[in-house]
Amino acid sequence: MLVHRYAGIALGLLMLLWFASGVVMLFVRWPEVHDDQRAAGQPAIVWTGCCRFGDAADGKPVERAVVEDLAGRPVLRADGQVIDLATGAPVTQVSTREATRVAAAYAHGNGIAGRPGSPRVITRDQWTVVGGLDKRRPFWTFRFDDPRHTDVYVSARTGQVAQVTDGPGRVLAWLGPIPHWLYPAILRQDGKLWTQVVVWTSLAGTFLTLTGLYLGIVAWRPWRDRRVTPYRGLMAWHHIAGLLDGMLTLTWVASGLVSMNPWGLLESGPDAQSQRLTGEITFGDMKAAVAAAAQANVTARQLRAAPFEGRLYLMADGARLDAAGRPAPLSPQTLATAAKRLGPIDRAETITREDAYYFGHHEAVTLPAYRVELKGGVRFYLDPASGQVLSRVDRNDKGYRWLHEGLHRLDFIRGFDRGAAWAAAMVALLVYAGVGVATGVWLGFRRAGADLSRRAKTKAPKPG
Repeated sequence: MLVHRYAGIALGLLMLLWFASGVVMLFVRWPEVHDDQRAAGQPAIVWTGCCRFGDAADGKPVERAVVEDLAGRPVLRADGQVIDLATGAPVTQVSTREATRVAAAYAHGNGIAGRPGSPRVITRDQWTVVGGLDKRRPFWTFRFDDPRHTDVYVSARTGQVAQVTDGPGRVLAWLGPIPHWLYPAILRQDGKLWTQVVVWTSLAGTFLTLTGLYLGIVAWRPWRDRRVTPYRGLMAWHHIAGLLDGMLTLTWVASGLVSMNPWGLLESGPDAQSQRLTGEITFGDMKAAVAAAAQANVTARQLRAAPFEGRLYLMADGARLDAAGRPAPLSPQTLATAAKRLGPIDRAETITREDAYYFGHHEAVTLPAYRVELKGGVRFYLDPASGQVLSRVDRNDKGYRWLHEGLHRLDFIRGFDRGAAWAAAMVALLVYAGVGVATGVWLGFRRAGADLSRRAKTKAPKPG
């Protein structure tokens, strides 16, 4: 009881912060830039002067590759390396002029009005704290003079737009994702420290909630006498209501802990099956395909490598081309036959709606998709246009989906997993649980004050 009372004062305040920010998180996401937004901000590739590839070895395997424009010149981005296709030289630094051009093109393609202001160089700030941006630092940052005061971050290494924020989004992030995920830059910039803080505060919150439920059950006495609770006043309300809101609190705090995959709890192993479907391509394959696309003067904002059954294809703004730059649409029969490479199939079908393991929250997923369920339980979702793996779901992924996402969002019921009714129910439950925690914090403060006052009187020297 003492541990629950005094630990609950500090941890209860943190949990109240989680509940309040959780309400905002129902409607707000962390600002980030997606591939389709980058593509919308790209001008068509100009093939003039293409193609030179430098001294990269033709036999080098390539996992991801895309050709696009960088401030008026075609570049090949392959597994983190950027090659200027006009000169063959690697791109390791982007000038202010080039970054300004990239930012302006992104703004035009994504409906951001106004002009970019003077660039600033930053290495890290509140909006670039995630570790996934480490290889793109530092950034040229541009504040646009649009009504929303949009900031566009362009990598000074790669020339890609890395982050975009605006005034309303920055305010809402401070009310939602930043407190909810404990994301202040001073903490989040150290990924290992941040992980430990989130894991251990979640563990402490889970322990606090469990002790509260235990105390509430022990004190619940309908089988002893006519009184439901031995307490009176606010303490009685905290006791009775806490039995229910304690279960809600435990659900959210424990599932938040699962989101961190502590100690590799639900980490998936390497994916060897997808390789069977796509096969391996080399830098030499990419060189030949890009040169053919340039020769054919393919019109596209982006050319993405889309290997399939060991052969290289290119996706030109959603249209599939073969390695010679000719249209090569993927037929459903070819995709169905190739899917057998993944393993023994239990069921395969094209889906036009999200399902329990393939869904978006704030963003939409690619639909239609070709869903393949293997006999071992692993699911694959394939892009019918390219044959690429959109998502792979194994046993650990399924566990994560229900133990974190299911319990955290309470989205178990199809048709009641998003939308106004679901959001209203979630807000009501969060407020209810928050009131229960708030009464506990207040009672703890009040009892702590009384204990300190009594202790001070006991230690006070007696007159005479």
